Amino acid sequence: MSHATVRPYTRPKIKDPSQDPVISMSRSRREKELKNEQTSREMSGVSGALLHRMHELRQVQQDIKELDEGVQEYQAQIDLLIERKARLQKTLAKHNDWCSTFDCMIGPFEQKYEDCKAEVKISFDHAKRKYKESLQKLIDDFGFHPTYKRWFDEF
Repeated sequence: MSHATVRPYTRPKIKDPSQDPVISMSRSRREKELKNEQTSREMSGVSGALLHRMHELRQVQQDIKELDEGVQEYQAQIDLLIERKARLQKTLAKHNDWCSTFDCMIGPFEQKYEDCKAEVKISFDHAKRKYKESLQKLIDDFGFHPTYKRWFDEF
């Protein structure tokens, strides 16, 4: 038997997966896919948020437009009311002038009317008093009673 050199048992070398070009490419491709998916999700979120903000911006612009139209309507109403107020103030000034002229012209006549009313009141009170006295004289002298007076009585 010949003596051959005996080699000690050694395990076969296992390749490092990172050294294998196929595995390395597969891992690299998978990492890129994951990164692309992550980027895609981020971009989807960003684009969704961007679209949402654009929609909100359009809505706000529409609201601003409507508010501007409302302001214009109110301004038109205010302008009409200001014109009406000016017309009414002119009319009021004209009427105040007329009233002051009327008071100046009619004032003496009104005072005379009040004096006449006072004289009539005095005369009326005197007539009432005399009527009361004469009625009492009819009752005392002739037995007249106003409750029992008939239409055909001559007293």
